Amino acid sequence: MCAKIQVVLTTALDYITYITKGVIDLREREELLHINSEVSKGDTPSLYKKNRNPNIDFIKIFAVFSVISVHFFLYSGFYDQKVEDMSYYFVIVARTFFMICVPLFLITSGFLMNKKELSKGYYKGIIKIIAIYILASVACAIFRVKYLYEDADVWRWIKNIFDYSAAPYSWYVEMYIGLFLLIPFLNLAYNGLKSKKGKLVLIFTFISFTALPTVINYKYKIFPDYWENLYPITYYFIGAFLSEFKVDIKKRYILIALLACLFMFSGFNYYQSVASGTGQIKLGIYSDNWCSFENLIDSVLVFIFIQKINFERLPDIIKIIFKKLSELTLGVYLLSYIFDTIFYDLLNDKIMMFYDKVPFYFIIVPMIFICSMVGSWAINLIIGVFKINRK
Repeated sequence: MCAKIQVVLTTALDYITYITKGVIDLREREELLHINSEVSKGDTPSLYKKNRNPNIDFIKIFAVFSVISVHFFLYSGFYDQKVEDMSYYFVIVARTFFMICVPLFLITSGFLMNKKELSKGYYKGIIKIIAIYILASVACAIFRVKYLYEDADVWRWIKNIFDYSAAPYSWYVEMYIGLFLLIPFLNLAYNGLKSKKGKLVLIFTFISFTALPTVINYKYKIFPDYWENLYPITYYFIGAFLSEFKVDIKKRYILIALLACLFMFSGFNYYQSVASGTGQIKLGIYSDNWCSFENLIDSVLVFIFIQKINFERLPDIIKIIFKKLSELTLGVYLLSYIFDTIFYDLLNDKIMMFYDKVPFYFIIVPMIFICSMVGSWAINLIIGVFKINRK
């Protein structure tokens, strides 16, 4: 197993080195040309745009780190455990908290894109997303053939790219493409409402048929839940609202509310796991989907809290790092499958009991995050080369 992992990592490193060696100079030259053009116009070149929101960059980084954290529970055997004592409560707290990952991405989309209008230029924005998806899918396909010894039939993998199964985490891309195409029309609906009250009614209408059923239907299904899968639009509208209207509540009160909700929701999850009689872990009130009421409340509070942190005081170099890393998050999400498979194969091969694996969270999750960042960086370099060539 270790020898196989070493071969895969060595091959991947050689591949990344080969790809990046030829493109890094081109990227550097492009940046130099851009700076020179600014100087020639009499402008002072700036490494960080002053109108950029570093809080949003941080939220995207934190969201993708939360994705990788949630996967720790999936691959370490957490869901197969039986809740037997209070020690499980703290693990449930962590898992409940990290479920904010996907909602944070969707809220961020609404925050940033609520002014987008229907135009040819807007639809060009999908090109980079699709390019990242295709390159990540190719990387995952190569990994699955070389490391997992899956069928090497090229036609099969081409079909898998089109049905979003070549990269196992690409359900998010499939969902986001649909959301992206709807955004100009969602903005017409949202911005067409001129009052704050009207926009709140719109948001609570969507909450009522996406998140509310996950509370009301705890014991019996008494509220329609047919529209739960429209939760991306719910989060999008929430993000749009938060970009327009400031939440006038002090940061410490937001934090208190977040901690209170987190521990209350986690306590409920712990209680219903114990009360089930079997000790089988049960999460969420009625549903543990991204639309669940728990995830909705936690995600909104985390988003508001981070938005209230004054990142503008940070040195430009830190904000530049946030910016660069935030641009890699989609690739990190998709490529983390590769490193999840490698590292959890190794962990589960050496350690059997879930609770013995918990301390390794602080090693494995950061390692997967870093490795996925490197892979995403390589993908973005490749995309950058084609962008330069089109010029």
